[in-house]
Amino acid sequence: MRNWLLPVLLAAGYVAVFHAIVAAEEAQLSRAEYAAADAATVVAAAALGFRRRAPVVTLCVVTLVTVLGQLATSPDSVGPLPAETVALYSVAVRCRGAITWRAVTVLIVVQSVVAFGVFGREDLVVSAVSNLIVYACIGGLGGKRRRGKARRAEAVRRAQAIAERARDAAAIERRRLARDLHDVSAHHLTSIVVSSSAAQRLSDRQPELAGEALTFAAKTGRETLTALRRLVAVLETGEREQAEPPAGRIAELARAFERLGQQVRVDIDPEFSGPAAGAVFGIVRESLTNTLRYAPGAAVRVDVRREGDWIVVLVENGRGAAIPIIRQGSGRGVAGMTERAAAAGGTLTAGPGPDGGWRVRATVRGDSGPAAPEPSSAQMPPFRPPPPVGARLKRWAIDTGIALAAVVPPADAVLTALADERPADRAAVTSLGLLLTLIPGLALLGRRDRPWGTLGGVVAAGWLWPVLMGPGVLPATFDLGALFVVGAHAAAVYAVGLYGGPSRRTWLSAVISAGGFGVAMGAIEVVAPLEGEPGDVGYGVFLSVLVALAVLVPLLGCWAAGRAVRRRRYSGLDDADEALSEEVRAAVAAVHTERQRVAAGLHDSVLTRTSRMIGLAEAGCLDGVITEARAALMAMRELLDSLYDSSAPAPLSPHLTGRTS
Repeated sequence: MRNWLLPVLLAAGYVAVFHAIVAAEEAQLSRAEYAAADAATVVAAAALGFRRRAPVVTLCVVTLVTVLGQLATSPDSVGPLPAETVALYSVAVRCRGAITWRAVTVLIVVQSVVAFGVFGREDLVVSAVSNLIVYACIGGLGGKRRRGKARRAEAVRRAQAIAERARDAAAIERRRLARDLHDVSAHHLTSIVVSSSAAQRLSDRQPELAGEALTFAAKTGRETLTALRRLVAVLETGEREQAEPPAGRIAELARAFERLGQQVRVDIDPEFSGPAAGAVFGIVRESLTNTLRYAPGAAVRVDVRREGDWIVVLVENGRGAAIPIIRQGSGRGVAGMTERAAAAGGTLTAGPGPDGGWRVRATVRGDSGPAAPEPSSAQMPPFRPPPPVGARLKRWAIDTGIALAAVVPPADAVLTALADERPADRAAVTSLGLLLTLIPGLALLGRRDRPWGTLGGVVAAGWLWPVLMGPGVLPATFDLGALFVVGAHAAAVYAVGLYGGPSRRTWLSAVISAGGFGVAMGAIEVVAPLEGEPGDVGYGVFLSVLVALAVLVPLLGCWAAGRAVRRRRYSGLDDADEALSEEVRAAVAAVHTERQRVAAGLHDSVLTRTSRMIGLAEAGCLDGVITEARAALMAMRELLDSLYDSSAPAPLSPHLTGRTS
């Protein structure tokens, strides 16, 4: 259905339209010409059914059939279905750019030769230029679709890779805990059991060994108990020892996130400790976790510095390399960071950065002196990771082209009006009129970063026309220039739909634009009527409403087009982002669960039995020491076995693998 629905609809509709046009023009076509056009249309449509499997072959077949159909029909009649445009779009979507533009070149040459053979030399240039524009636009649109699909696939792939590393976190944590437990206590408990058992067996021949074994058991048991209690405290709190320098902890954390694909740049003032160190580490850790979830691959800057009695923390990132930041999660992470900063006597702010990324800035009290005024955010230099040069040039070319396309029609209308009007200050009027046409174009240059501001600038620029026409600064014939500014309104509304964020209220941009444009045109009729009679305010209001309603539907269409492009550009990313967030949350929960389980197992069995063993050793009961040491060692081995046996990772989310149940 997906492959054949479009060709069937195109063929049926075109055959009906072809016969209707021929009948309306009263063209004299023979049955052979009818049959040739219909046959070429049907064969070309049938070939389009294979456009996804073999796009290049389909284009060749369709072009050949279309050319033969054109040559078999009268030059003055409508030819067969121009299916080569659909086939070219499929080539552009599914093939490399070089193949696409070769196909465009071949099509232009072939169609120009056909036009020369059918219509003669006089229409060759027009045909070549029109074919160039049509085929180049189709190739560009298809290439943009291909790149969008590639970006979405790359985003899902990167999300899958991060999720695979995240899902292994629990297994890695279990292996690390097993190594720590084995290194900390297993050897110690084994040595206690071996030495005590040897002393018991040799008690008849060497009774002094019993005392040495008890002393060794008490000493080694206390060391083991201290190490295990420290490990349990770390497992229960999730924090490392506060005595470790914060700079080293943050640097190690940054290296861990670099292994996950982030680009982390760290600049830390290591001269602080106490409660500030724990708060700073927690804020940096949560911020880096958020960048991994919502902007994987992005460049991140971690800046921690002392400013007087305050520690200022800045974690800032640009847009993700693959997944654009669409939303910022539930806010629980930001709330937790805010609580950490407040507990350390400071504040925290989080919000969008200057380049569409995310910025977290916190100030916490240092460990010396009375409170000083909190430093301002202006002291922190902005972080702007530069985009690639090619991307900047492409963005500049596209934005400039759109701005020029919005400027040219009103500028042409102004120059046309000046051909009829000959004011004394012709140069000044011309410059002012062209300046008014240029302002909306300049506003459109910021349509990506500030779409709502662009819309406001375009609407405000439209109101300048009646303001200057009222006192007679501009002639009334310039009303066509003001009318053609509607193109800038359409581009601004489209930009709001595409770049205005995920909110559905962006449809209000069409209403605002239509209302502003209608008011401007109604005001022009009131202050500068062409007939020269005083303007009627009532008629101006009526005209404003009429014009606003007339342009509202097209502007809503522009907004809908922008929203459609946004949905297509981000399609699949929402699911992948949510699945990635779930994988990260599940990995964090699994790590926490493993730590709590190990801590509970150590506390309930190993720590209790080790404490009893120490007491029995100090009391001189060698048999009890052996019994408790063996029991503690057995409990330790069972805990280690449970860690090794449950190290298999869980499967990935279907959204990240591309499979659904």
